[in-house]
Amino acid sequence: MQANPFISVVHAALAATPISERLAVSGAVVLERMARGGGATSWYYCPDKTNLEGVEAKLRPGSVVSFYFDSRIQSSLYSFEMKLSVERIIAETGEVIIGVLGEDHLHINVEVITGSDELNEFVSNVSSTSRVFYGVFPARDNDGVHAVTVTLPDVDGIIRPHPH
Repeated sequence: MQANPFISVVHAALAATPISERLAVSGAVVLERMARGGGATSWYYCPDKTNLEGVEAKLRPGSVVSFYFDSRIQSSLYSFEMKLSVERIIAETGEVIIGVLGEDHLHINVEVITGSDELNEFVSNVSSTSRVFYGVFPARDNDGVHAVTVTLPDVDGIIRPHPH
């Protein structure tokens, strides 16, 4: 298996931020906005520093990556109470992002839900042992404490503006 040389570029970019220090205190939900991806995103869960390398290996060149350390994206095991919280968010904002932690314990399989029928369909495949993440689609905040956002360089190491 050939090593991905971009991992060292990603590692250096993230190491220049307070992400590692924040992960020593709190886990993070990670949102990757892909460069030239037409609005495509990937979501990850990084509960601590030991999982950061796994996230780094998945990130793509030119992406804008946000680590959210606060509770703007809630996380809990699926329950009726959690579903009620999601319904409240939909009622207040018109939509919610909701996702289930994948079997790899890294990826979060996220969908945008705008109503009760969509929510009921989504939760019909969710068990009480599933870790669910939900909330309002987050901004690219970068206060260094609650959120850290980084624009990754392209493969050649240069940071270029991309529409995300």
